[in-house]
Amino acid sequence: MAYLWRSEDMQYVRITMSRDKAEQFTKNIGDLNDGKGLIHVVNLANEASLKSEYMKEYKKRIVASTQNDKRLDEFQKLMDEYNIDLPIPDPDIPGTQPREVKVVRGCNAEFESTWGPLEKELRINTTAVKKLLKDVSRLEEEKHVLLQCKDNINLDTLDQEVKEMKLARRADMKSPLLNQQQDIELQGMQNDDQKFYTYICGVIPVAQQIFFTRMLYRLSRGNAFVRYLNIEEELLDPESGEYVDKSVFYIVSIGRGLSSKLSKLCDYFQASIYTVPNREEEYDHRLDEIESGVREREEVLGKSKIMIRKLLRKVAQSEEKDHSMLLDWRVTLKKEKVLCETLMKTRRYLTMVRMDGWVPSEDLKTLKMTLEDFESDGQAGSIAIDDAFDVDNPAFKKEHGDPPTYFKLNQFTGIYQGIVNTYGVPKYKEVNPGLFTIVTFPFIFGVMYGDIGHGGALFLVSLYFLYFEESFLRQQKRGEMSELMKYAFGARYALVLMGFFGFYCGTIYNDFISVPLQIFDSMWTAPSNFTETNNELIRAGDDIYPYGVDWEWYHKKNELTFFNSLKMKMSVIIGVIQMLFGITLGAFNYTYFGDSLSLYFVWIPQMLFMICTFGYMCFMIIFKWSVDWEASGDEPPALIQTMIKMFLSPGAIETPLYEGQGVVQVILLLIAVVTVPVMLFVKPIMQNKAHGSENENLIQGSLEDRKSSVVSGDQIIGHDDDEKKSDLEDPEHHEGGGDEHSFGAEMIHSAIHTIEFVLGAVSNTASYLRLWALSLAHAQLAKVFWQKLIIEYGVETEGSLQVVMVIATYAVWFCATFAVLMCMDLLECFLHALRLHWVEFQNKFYMAEGYSFEPFNFEDTGDDE
Repeated sequence: MAYLWRSEDMQYVRITMSRDKAEQFTKNIGDLNDGKGLIHVVNLANEASLKSEYMKEYKKRIVASTQNDKRLDEFQKLMDEYNIDLPIPDPDIPGTQPREVKVVRGCNAEFESTWGPLEKELRINTTAVKKLLKDVSRLEEEKHVLLQCKDNINLDTLDQEVKEMKLARRADMKSPLLNQQQDIELQGMQNDDQKFYTYICGVIPVAQQIFFTRMLYRLSRGNAFVRYLNIEEELLDPESGEYVDKSVFYIVSIGRGLSSKLSKLCDYFQASIYTVPNREEEYDHRLDEIESGVREREEVLGKSKIMIRKLLRKVAQSEEKDHSMLLDWRVTLKKEKVLCETLMKTRRYLTMVRMDGWVPSEDLKTLKMTLEDFESDGQAGSIAIDDAFDVDNPAFKKEHGDPPTYFKLNQFTGIYQGIVNTYGVPKYKEVNPGLFTIVTFPFIFGVMYGDIGHGGALFLVSLYFLYFEESFLRQQKRGEMSELMKYAFGARYALVLMGFFGFYCGTIYNDFISVPLQIFDSMWTAPSNFTETNNELIRAGDDIYPYGVDWEWYHKKNELTFFNSLKMKMSVIIGVIQMLFGITLGAFNYTYFGDSLSLYFVWIPQMLFMICTFGYMCFMIIFKWSVDWEASGDEPPALIQTMIKMFLSPGAIETPLYEGQGVVQVILLLIAVVTVPVMLFVKPIMQNKAHGSENENLIQGSLEDRKSSVVSGDQIIGHDDDEKKSDLEDPEHHEGGGDEHSFGAEMIHSAIHTIEFVLGAVSNTASYLRLWALSLAHAQLAKVFWQKLIIEYGVETEGSLQVVMVIATYAVWFCATFAVLMCMDLLECFLHALRLHWVEFQNKFYMAEGYSFEPFNFEDTGDDE
């Protein structure tokens, strides 16, 4: 684990390539280290280079690759529609993974020549299929219209029906707008002798019927009504291409003026209108034509679909059985995009291309040897590498910045480093919290989640994931794993330690799903005169319980009081220890970076302040635990009151914990008070003094240089004496006066950090009380579920229903335990442990101002975005 203490050593390199070989060499560099890459490429582009022609060309290639990738998405959608499966790469069989297509011309030009004809042919066939489907759908709708109208509408008696309905409406003008028979009748007719009418027939979605009826009435003002005739089977909608429930409708309207308005209304409600013959023999003739038309179109439709499937199979699988033409081209296009993005970071000269980057120092030799192999395969002198850079030099750091942060990670350490990096990436060579998070994070989780049953179940599930890891990885790569399962399996290395520490803390609490385990004999026993009223237990002897909490504390009246006191004090002790450890790690950072001012005037005062306040409180908790107050006959002091009076009434002790307590507390309080101005003022003053000395040296040197330059200038071209005098007397004109601003900024910075630390010492310590709160909540929830469901509603049920109730309540208890305690509470404890590490622990030493080492490679180009 030593390699996680600080980031790996990095070296700055400069690779120079000939322009004609730049793309090929860059591809080879991306394939280094088995495709994982070695070089973190630095962006050398500036405003001028971004406007150059070669940059515009790279941008065009990136845009073309993105557009071509979207064209492949359309092919894949068609494959899903026609149930054409892509070959799934098998991780156990080499050579089945998608690979780059070898192109002779440019990538996008080759893509166009390969996919353009396929796309054109496919577009012709898909367009034909859509048109044929639409024609067949309309013919089917027309057939249902003819059949329903033929069987249900008598055109000879329709005039009489209209007249009767008009008279019925006049007889009852108070009838509702929509009666139970869903008909809107003729309410607004003005001419009793009107004999003519028009009718419209068609098909409408069932979901639109109610709205269509209302709008028809409003549009016609009562001069039209509609009837609906159901269609038993679903019909293909010509517009959306989906099967929907539809019904035949016919509208009867008085007069001819409404026809055009009704047609527009039908279009708005996605209703199709069809012409109905006037004579019965015309019905049969039109039905025969429809049947013939459907058969012809379905025959052509089948052939078109066969052609489409043939084209899609050609796309889905290349000439080689285990490879897909589509997947191979996806890899090729994404490689083209990554390649152009990387080349845009380089700087181009007349005949050469320069690429700068960071490389792990231990891989520098491998990089040099590999580049020599590239050169031997190409032309001599076509590529060169320069690593003669002192990355620790202040001038170099000012120009190029800090190196990226790189840790050698594996599947186990990677997940804990990911927890740290989510908050912020460690600065180069900064102490890495990820090393300690491997232990402290699952332990803090276990303190909150402590239960032998729940922690053990989580541990066993994690072990199951680890034992069958290879099988699960294959499922994941094949896309056979659900999203929820991916999250659980991805966290397997964190869950295994979280489960272990949950089990371990459960043994300390002696809590197995709210039931204590009676492994050892209790140190408490009932007295000889034990009754319901005299029910206090007495000590069985001077021995102590061998391990964890004595089981006799459970299911007693003072159980909650006891566990409240125990877990609250334990949470404070754990929190103060972790925060002191975090402050201690800060000393390693100050020492490594040579920041002696911060070490002596920030770190030491912080450590003294923490020890003299909350460290002393932890001492009193442990001291109070170690005293047998019953045997001594003294009253135990209240620690919270003692701490309050330590600050408000120094030296005043009501109930002493030990001799000389008042003097000790006054001394500790004085030390804590003195550390605050030391943290606030000393470092900014010392820095200002150091900066003042540096500025004096710089000004003196500048004056000497200026004098010599003025003298030499006078000898050559001559200068005005007043101008020379002003230049010499006003050195700040050249150097600038930023000392006051710098000192003020340092004072503000110091004040912010001092106030944050002092107030944070109180709030962060209180924040660790969440360990007590969540542990207590977990235990009480488990107790409620067990007592209410298993015991009260199950075991204590009398009569013949006892067995049934036990089985039923056990099922409910299992579901409640799994959902609430194994899922929700697990996530809650995880989030609180995350917060304690990010805020309470890491802010004591962690700057998190770095950036990750991201080597240029093509490894992830096979994954779909």
